[in-house]
Amino acid sequence: MTDAAFTLIAPYYDELMHNVPYDFWVRYLLKLVDRYRLRVQSILDLACGTGNVAIRLARLGYEVWGIDISAPMVAEAKRKAQAEGVGIHYEVQDAAQLQLGRRFDLVISLFDSLNYILSPEHLQEAFRRVYAHLEPGGAFIFDVNTEYALREGLFDQDNLTSRRRLLYRWKSRYDEETRLCTVDMEFWLRDEKGDLVHHFTEVHRQRAYSLDELKLMLMRAGFDHSRAFHAYTLRSPNATTDRAFFVATRW
Repeated sequence: MTDAAFTLIAPYYDELMHNVPYDFWVRYLLKLVDRYRLRVQSILDLACGTGNVAIRLARLGYEVWGIDISAPMVAEAKRKAQAEGVGIHYEVQDAAQLQLGRRFDLVISLFDSLNYILSPEHLQEAFRRVYAHLEPGGAFIFDVNTEYALREGLFDQDNLTSRRRLLYRWKSRYDEETRLCTVDMEFWLRDEKGDLVHHFTEVHRQRAYSLDELKLMLMRAGFDHSRAFHAYTLRSPNATTDRAFFVATRW
């Protein structure tokens, strides 16, 4: 059974991402907020997935909204927020068509979500929409997989020797001409006895954007300043940076 990205995997996404250090990501995010002396009360989590970061930010006292293009992922995020008694406003929306009727002090987009926007024109429009949803003095913080990461096959992985309930195997291929990375993802689910009871696949595609290309797009969207960082540091990216974070400000 084959489907598009973030549909069939939604109910099992948190198990798939069980080893992601979400608290570490939030601390780094807040480190960037502090470095730019941003005054943040409201946050929009763009491409929020199942809400793992949104929930953590809400617990810290921020007003948090989350949007994602995947209805199954948003449904899972709503279920988790309700179960944990956390007040987060979620909507299903496309980043390139973002329309919420309000502004935020900070917009974030994490876990290389923007690489999934395959059209430069759509990404440019998403940047414009983000800018329009920022308060003056606000900022947009996001990360991307670099072309180095997509070219070098960093998506290629599996856990087939694991004893976990969800098994997976990912195989990627990168097209230098289109700059598209296609990842064929295969999943198997075990029952309580360890027997395989469910098998499904998803195809994920990401586009490589150069850092200079992203800076130009941010400038065209209206942002006053943008800077890229080597992931989880305050250093500039280098030739082997596989993930870069951006801070773009609207003064």
